[in-house]
Amino acid sequence: MTGQTSMKMLSIDDRTMTTDLDRAGYRKMGVSVRPAATYDEATKILASEEIDIIVVNMDYKPVDSTQVTKHLKTMEKYKAIPIVLTSVQTSAKIRNSALDAGADLFVEQPLPRQYFIEKIKQLLEQKTRTTERVDIHGHANFAINGKQMSCHIGDLSISGILLTTDDEYESGSAITLEFDIPGQKKAIKVDGEIVRQIKFSSRHPDRQTGIGIRFVKFHGDSEKRLEKYIATSTNSDTKMQYYL
Repeated sequence: MTGQTSMKMLSIDDRTMTTDLDRAGYRKMGVSVRPAATYDEATKILASEEIDIIVVNMDYKPVDSTQVTKHLKTMEKYKAIPIVLTSVQTSAKIRNSALDAGADLFVEQPLPRQYFIEKIKQLLEQKTRTTERVDIHGHANFAINGKQMSCHIGDLSISGILLTTDDEYESGSAITLEFDIPGQKKAIKVDGEIVRQIKFSSRHPDRQTGIGIRFVKFHGDSEKRLEKYIATSTNSDTKMQYYL
């Protein structure tokens, strides 16, 4: 990617922080940075260019990062653009406020530029996969904390699954899943990680209560079979983005 720009990143921060040297460094990695110091500047850039990802510094006080995130996620023409919130603060409260606002990713700063870009690339790849999702009627059997459980499947993508349950599980917990998909004799077997506990909210009546699970390791040919099923059964809805 050296010397070739393939990603446009809108950075909402103090523009003096994004120096010419810094932008040159990103450019060498194939990222073109569009700096904005205010929300108005950001929306002008969004209206005039096709932006791939938005990065907002939570520590930049002139802009309320969580409100900006919430607002952009309600706008039809911008809501599909991944938003990354960053901060030098590392508390769970800060991280949760970023994710609760609708951010697709929270990243602690400072980080080496290369690592930050890799995280963004992973997010963009994940967003592509998770928008390809299907509703599926059935149950998933899973093992967590030494216990065997079973519950309904909410929806499914190649990178994760939503299980509809009122039971609470800690984020980061490892989980082993097995579930059937229509038209296949063998069950899908995969190890995963719980990434979010979803509770019903009057603000989001369309979302289900349950746990969002990111797939970590497939067993046998499960990944190939799941990819084939997703490719032929994709919904246009993008609810999975809220969970993963």
